[in-house]
Amino acid sequence: MLTKQKIKQLLSQNIIEIKPSEIPHFEKLKNIQIATNRIITAIKKNEKIVVVGDYDVDGVTASTIVNQFFKKINYPIEVIIPNRFEDGYGLTSKLMDKIDKCDVLITVDNGISSYEAAKICKQRNIDLIITDHHTPTYPLPEAYTIIDPKQKDETFPFIEICGAEVAWYLCASLNKSLNTNIDMRDFLDYLVLAIIADVMPLNHINRVLVKMGLSLLSKSQKPFAIILKEALNKNYFNSEDIAFAIAPRLNSAGRMKHAKIAFDFLNSETLEEARRYYSILNDTNEERKEIEKNITKLCIESNQNKNFIIAVGDFHEGVVGIVASRLVHHYKLPAIVFSENGEILKGSGRSLGDVNLYNLIDKCREYTLGFGGHKLACGLSIPKENLNEFTQKINHETTKIPKESFYLEEFILGELPLSECDFELLEILESFEPYGEGNPRPKFSAVVKIENIRNLKDNHYKLIVSQNGIYKDAIIFRYDGEFKEECEIIFTVNKNEFNGNINIQLMIDKIL
Repeated sequence: MLTKQKIKQLLSQNIIEIKPSEIPHFEKLKNIQIATNRIITAIKKNEKIVVVGDYDVDGVTASTIVNQFFKKINYPIEVIIPNRFEDGYGLTSKLMDKIDKCDVLITVDNGISSYEAAKICKQRNIDLIITDHHTPTYPLPEAYTIIDPKQKDETFPFIEICGAEVAWYLCASLNKSLNTNIDMRDFLDYLVLAIIADVMPLNHINRVLVKMGLSLLSKSQKPFAIILKEALNKNYFNSEDIAFAIAPRLNSAGRMKHAKIAFDFLNSETLEEARRYYSILNDTNEERKEIEKNITKLCIESNQNKNFIIAVGDFHEGVVGIVASRLVHHYKLPAIVFSENGEILKGSGRSLGDVNLYNLIDKCREYTLGFGGHKLACGLSIPKENLNEFTQKINHETTKIPKESFYLEEFILGELPLSECDFELLEILESFEPYGEGNPRPKFSAVVKIENIRNLKDNHYKLIVSQNGIYKDAIIFRYDGEFKEECEIIFTVNKNEFNGNINIQLMIDKIL
C-alpha cells in the first residue's frame, strides 16, 4: 500500500530539474550564428523574408513566435502556413510555386526533408534557412544553413526540443545581435502550447520553460489567452489543459480546414477577433471528433492484421494520425492509417513502447515516396500499387522486434487506499507538475465498490465509489463495458472545481 511519503519519493525519481538561469544558451545550437548573420543582412538590405511553418500546433506556434518577434522589431515578413490538403507537409515544390518574390526563406518545424524545394531555392537564388527538430536523413537538403538539434556534430545539450523552441532560440539570437533588448520570456505563453502539444519530454529545458509558460499564459493579457480563459472557464492553466483542451482545438484547424485559422487566433489583436476565431476552432474540433470516431470504428471492424496495423480507405486526411493513435491503444501494436488520394496513399503512423516506427519505415523506404517523423510518430506517402509490398515488408520487419518492446506506458505507482486521497495528497501531486511526456501523471490502483452510476453522455459516466466507509466521486470517459458491484480501478487523483466548490475526484483510466 502506498503512503504520501512513498509517493513523494517515487515521483522525485522522474524529475530532471534546472533553474531558469541554467537554460542552455542559443549559441550552443549548431549553425545558429550563420542563420542570424544572414537574416540581419537581409534586414539591412531590406530584402524579402518569407517564413514557412507547419499545420500542427508546433508549426503554427513557431510561426507565431517568429511573426510576433519581427513585429516587435518593426520589420515586415510574410508567413505562410501550408494547407494540408493542397500543399502537403512542409516546404514542398508545390508550395514553392506560391512563393513569388523571396530573398531569404526560413522554415520552422519543417524543412529537414525538403530536398526538392531546396533545389528550387538554389535555382531561384533564394537563401534557404531550415529550422527543424525532426530526425534528419543524410545527405541533408542543400540549404544555406540548417538548425536542427538532431543533426550530426550538434552541441546542444538537450536534443528533445520542439520546432517552436528552435524558432524561439533563433529569435533570441537575432535579439542579441540586433541589440533590440526584447524580453524573450514574453513569448513563453506561445511556446508552452507547442512543447506540450508536440509531446516533448517534460524534463530539463522543457520542464522549466513549461513552468514559466504556464504561469505567463495564466496571467497573459494577449487576446488569445483571455479568450481561452473565458471559453474554458479557467483562472489558471496546467499542462493537461493544453494537452486535452487547447491543443486539440488548435490542431483541428489544420486537420479539417486550414491551420491559418489557428495562426490568426494566436495572433489576434482584439478580443472580438480572438473570440471569432476561437468559435471556428471549437466548431471544427467537434466536427473532427465525430469523423474520427466513425473512422476508428470502421478500422477496428475491418482489421485483419496481427503484427502491424495497416488501414486504408477514403478517410479524411486530417484525422488519420489520431485514428492511428486510437488503434495503437486498442491493439497495443504500431499502426499506419492511409487516406486514399488517387494513386497516392498519404499515411500517418503511431507506435508504442520501444517499437521505433521511424526505423521500421526506413527499412521500407524503397516502397515510399517520402517519409519523416520520430520514433513514435511518422508521416509518409506511398504509391497505391506499392501497398501490398509495403505491408508485407513492414510486417516482416515488425516480427523481428522482441515482444517486450510492445507496451503502453501506464506509470502505475501502486495500490492507493481511498483514505489517502485527500487535499494533502493533491498538494504533493501538484508540486511535481507539470505532467506530460517524460513525467506522466501518476496512476494508482484500488479495489472499490461502485455505489452510484450516472451516464453523462456518450458513454461518459459519473460514479460514486467506496472503500472501507470512504466515499469518493469518480468519472470515466468512453467506457463501453459493464459495471460490477466490486472491481479494481486504475485512476488518477484530480481536483474538480465547479461553481466555486473544490473537491477530490478520481479520474478512472480503466476498470479491471
